[in-house]
Amino acid sequence: MSCEIMIRRARPEDWEARAELLKSAGATHQRDAFFSFFFQELTLQAGVLCGAVLFIFCGVSLRGLCLLVPAAVVIVMLAVQIVHQGLATKHAQDIRKEMVGFVAEMRGLLFADPQKLTVTVVFEQELQQSTLNKVVHTQIVGTVSLSEYWGDGHRGWLHALAVHPKWWRRGVGRALVQASRAYAETEGLESLEAIASELQPAALALLRSAGWESRGWYHRRLCGATLTLMLSRFGKNLAYA
Repeated sequence: MSCEIMIRRARPEDWEARAELLKSAGATHQRDAFFSFFFQELTLQAGVLCGAVLFIFCGVSLRGLCLLVPAAVVIVMLAVQIVHQGLATKHAQDIRKEMVGFVAEMRGLLFADPQKLTVTVVFEQELQQSTLNKVVHTQIVGTVSLSEYWGDGHRGWLHALAVHPKWWRRGVGRALVQASRAYAETEGLESLEAIASELQPAALALLRSAGWESRGWYHRRLCGATLTLMLSRFGKNLAYA
């Protein structure tokens, strides 16, 4: 069996599907985020301090202090979930102010297993009108947003890149980035800029393999100077259209 993934310009009616994709993409990083933050020095310090206070001033037994570990697990897990939901909501609102957005629309059989399909990624302008009008099941499985970059020069900001987990490693993310780059070149942008965190290894690998240059990295403070998240900056210089 086969299906097509059509890369096309996003429409206003796609917003809800794109917002849902951003939520599902964020959920896939929650496990890595949990382990990363649970074993941070700040979490250990907070646990030791809380245990000392309970033991010295509240008379809690050593057996009771053992409950601090599952309590810390629950607290960190809830914090990660709340933060990811907040970020997904923020990204969903940001795409309303985008310069342009692109989506990957699956056109094929309903309820088909993506891993058992032969996938062909095509761009909307490559399809004939007769093919576009053909009645098939469609589903948005990927999205990306391109906005104006905040800073000097006529540059673009690539963000809100998300692909449904079932369609990972099928060339969808790469095609979305390619469509964004092609649009940026036609608009005469000088370059594209993007940021990916250490919790997004797939995005980091995609930008590197697509020839994006590393523009450095920095630590974003999440809670003081102790709890941080490393972010990598990438850029792609473009030829004037």
